[in-house]
Amino acid sequence: MTERTDKRRSPRAACDLAVEYEVRGARTQQGRITNIGTHGTLLTTQETTPPVGADVLLRFHLPLSHRPVQTLAKVRWVTPGTAGVEFLHLGLQEKDEIWRYYARESSLQRTHDAWRQVIKRSEPPASEPEEIR
Repeated sequence: MTERTDKRRSPRAACDLAVEYEVRGARTQQGRITNIGTHGTLLTTQETTPPVGADVLLRFHLPLSHRPVQTLAKVRWVTPGTAGVEFLHLGLQEKDEIWRYYARESSLQRTHDAWRQVIKRSEPPASEPEEIR
């Protein structure tokens, strides 16, 4: 068995969020987001999985937000029923909302400066605090 290397630029939080997605020229489909970070998400679906390299429009709600997140993403890898997607055009407000959701769901204690630095640099801080157990 080949070991898969984690190439993520940001940590992910487990979740279960409804998502609508569409590939250009195809109908809107339904799925679930099962983990999320400021750079991407894991899409699961009973419907057709978008192909690797496809640009996908995603629409979903975060529990901490009063408005939907809508962003373009690129499919980076696919297995039956799942697709790893990277956000392409996520605004600072959406990154902030996802980071707050991640921090809450992961039970991490981040300071205001630490998460602002992550959003600004678009990569996680060099030293991550340990998770609260």
